[in-house]
Formats: sequence, C-alpha cells, structure tokens
Amino acid sequence: MNHPTDILVIGAGFGGLTAAALAARSGHSVRLLERHTRPGGCAGDFALEGFSFPAGATVVTGLEPGGILRQVFDKLAVEVSHENLDPSIVFHIAGKSLGFSASVTSWKDALADNFPQTAQRYDAFWDWSHEAGGSVYRLGAALPSLPLQRPADVRRTLPAVSGNAIRLLPLLLRTVRSQQTRLGALGEPAIDAMIDALLMDATGATSANCSAVQGAIALDLYRRGCQRVEGGTGRLAMLLVRAIRREGGLVQFGEGVRSLAPTRSGWIAVTDGGEEAWARTVIANVPPAGLDLLLGRRPRLPNAADAWGAFTLHLGIDATGLAELAPYHQVIGPDVREGASFVSIFPSRRTGGARWSISVSRHVRAGPWRAGTDGQKRRCLEQQMLDDVATLIPDVRERVHVLRSATPATFERFTSRPGGFVGGVVQRRGVVALLAAGHRPERGLILAGDHYFPGQGTVGTALSGINAYRDATEHLGKKAII
Repeated sequence: MNHPTDILVIGAGFGGLTAAALAARSGHSVRLLERHTRPGGCAGDFALEGFSFPAGATVVTGLEPGGILRQVFDKLAVEVSHENLDPSIVFHIAGKSLGFSASVTSWKDALADNFPQTAQRYDAFWDWSHEAGGSVYRLGAALPSLPLQRPADVRRTLPAVSGNAIRLLPLLLRTVRSQQTRLGALGEPAIDAMIDALLMDATGATSANCSAVQGAIALDLYRRGCQRVEGGTGRLAMLLVRAIRREGGLVQFGEGVRSLAPTRSGWIAVTDGGEEAWARTVIANVPPAGLDLLLGRRPRLPNAADAWGAFTLHLGIDATGLAELAPYHQVIGPDVREGASFVSIFPSRRTGGARWSISVSRHVRAGPWRAGTDGQKRRCLEQQMLDDVATLIPDVRERVHVLRSATPATFERFTSRPGGFVGGVVQRRGVVALLAAGHRPERGLILAGDHYFPGQGTVGTALSGINAYRDATEHLGKKAII
C-alpha cells in the first residue's frame, strides 16, 4: 500500500485551494488533484489566441483589511498587489451610467441627480442595506462555521455572535422585496432593476425571493472592499498553488479523481490515470452531484429553480485609441433575471493596453443548453451581448479579433460540474446559507465549494475552504491556525 497522505484535496477551486494551502502551512502532508490544467475552477482563467480570459467569476473582493481573503493570505505570508476600486461597478440602464460608490451618501446623490422625482424614497433602504450588510460582513469576517451541527461549529461561531448579529434573525423570515415595501422603496423601474441586478449576481435571486440576510450583504459587499488584481482571480488561484508547493504540498494538474471509497483508516481515491491515492482525510471541492459521482451514486442535480447556469461571451479586441474604462460594468436590459450582462474588461499589460480581453456573462437556465447546443440561439445571444458591450465601446464589432462563447455544457465539461450549474444554490428565503447543506457527509470526508456555507463567490468558497481545513485538522488531532 502507498504511504497515505494526511489530506487529499480533490479540485483546485478556491475552496480546495484555500483548504490545501492552510493545511500545508500547518505541517500536514497535502496532495491536491485537479483534472483541469489551470487552478481556480469557475474562478480560474484560460488563454486563447494570445488573450487571457477568466473562466467565470471575475470580481475580486475580500482583500481589504480584515477581509476573508486577506486573512487567508496573511496566514500564508503571501503578499497580494491590488488596487482598491471606487466605484466598484458602473451600471448602464435607461441611457444612464451610474458608478456604485463605496459612500452611501455619494450613491444617494448620484441616484438623486439621475432620478430626481423618485430617488429619495429609497434613501432609508440604502441605509438599511448598509447597516444590515455591515452586520453580516462582520459575522462573516469572524469566520463562522454553519450550519451548527457539532460542538466545533458552536465554538467557531460564538465569536461571530453579537447584538448586531442577533438582530439579523428576523431577516431570515423576510425577503429583500418585503424590506423595500416596509421602507417605501419601490416604484422607480431603473432603481428596482439595479437592486435586482446586484442581487442576481451575488445570490441568484431577485428581490421578490432573495433572503433579506443574504440580500443585505449582496447589496453592500462591493462597498466594503472591491479590488482589481493584475491577472484577476486566476492570479489569486496561482498564488495559492505556489503557497501549497512552498510548504511542501503536492499539486497535480491534469489528474482528476474518478472514484472515492472509505477504508478502515481513511479513504482511497482512484485517479483518471488509474492510480490509487490513499489519504487519512479527504476534502472534496465538488457540488453534491459531483460527490455522488465520486461515490458511485446517481447524481442529485438541483431543481431547475434552485440553481443557474451561465452563458459567457469572451472577446479579444484591438483597443487602440480607446480611453481607459472601469473594469466592471453591469448593462441592464428589461428583464434582469436573464437580460443583464456583466462586463469585465482586462487590458493587456504586455501590449501597453492596446489589446483588451473582455468577458460578458448572463444567467441562463442550464437544462436547455445541456440538451443540445442550438446554434441559432447561441448566435442570437452572442449578438445581444455584443450590443451590450457596444453600450461601452460603440465600434466593438469592428475591433474583435477573438470571439468565443461558453454555455452550461462548457462549464460541465471543463469544470466537472454535473449539470453545468454555477454559483451554488439560489439564496431564496428558506434556502439561505444558514440552512445550507452540511459539509461532512461521512467521517473523514469534508466538502467545500459554492454549494456549502456560505455560498458563491471567491470569498464565500474561501470560507468554505477554511472550515473544511479546520475539520480536517481536528479530525487528524491537531489544532488549526485560523
């Protein structure tokens, strides 16, 4: 039998990378297996015809002092160069452009300038979202472990509990829309659409269904800290890989795991190449359906209403003569549930900014795209998203060198996510992260990723990785460093 590894990590998404890096820093023997050739999962990157693109998630948060990613990188003694962004996102709607500023007062003023007849009725709502969002932010920064299933969860979560956190409990029974109604913050279609767009990006739900707790932090997170990192989230993922290797951990790309089974003293994983990998503990950065496949079960796919897929358009353009633009934009159409385009712009440093990589993403239902690619539907959606980019760059079509699109089937193939679902479970009332699926299905087997507390985004999956690392460390009889 091969000498067992202390911790085997399956998948190099941010949950798996965070767990592996912290475990290696703690002195555990760590082996991470990733089927793809690059780290980061849905927040990774890829190169195409001389352009570099993000695979999915693009916005970086959590590097501000006290932020979750900052806490991780500090524990790993890794410095991250970044630029703080304010405004964080620029909204484009109804012929207007508004920067989402860190200052609530400045944001109210911008709305008042653009919607003088209706903006004031939303003032109390923005104050509420900032106050409640701040309470949720501080709770998350204290690194809680939810749902409460074991004494260790209570021990880790107690430091996060305060009077402010307790006052959040009634929000578990409310939606964002109910808060808008209570505060009289409804009736301006453009402002309502911007609220829904922010919520959709962060929670997968619009105000009518989004949990008020999750909605509060979704509406306020970009105020707390939004950063630009050269190379984006893919750069952060590679920094975590280097941290693992620096501490003696093994990271293998192009080597996935096809099956997993318990043994008397741990677990045995069989790789795509047929190797048997033994480990005392396994951390799997996979959704529930991915775990089912590893254990030889029929995959449990989420209901269509409980998860989203993504359609992403990748453009490589000649940016000669273009003025610098903010990196993140939200172009909102009449139906934000599937009609808002999130545009991310990445100038190439190697070409002095003369070439830009642009990624545009929209929420789509995964099922129809998995059943078979409809070429006409795909081309139509590509053109709609090009129209949205033309809001920022009118002659974008004449500048395009590279154009590729990705569907839920693409995500399923390249990120090994059954069904092609991205972003985790939709955070509706009653399905909030506090009630998320447990991440310890069997002894010595721990899960991480966007389907477990606290949900989607690099910050959320990093916290899931922190909790997976803590569980693995305690299972091995040692003390965690975070």
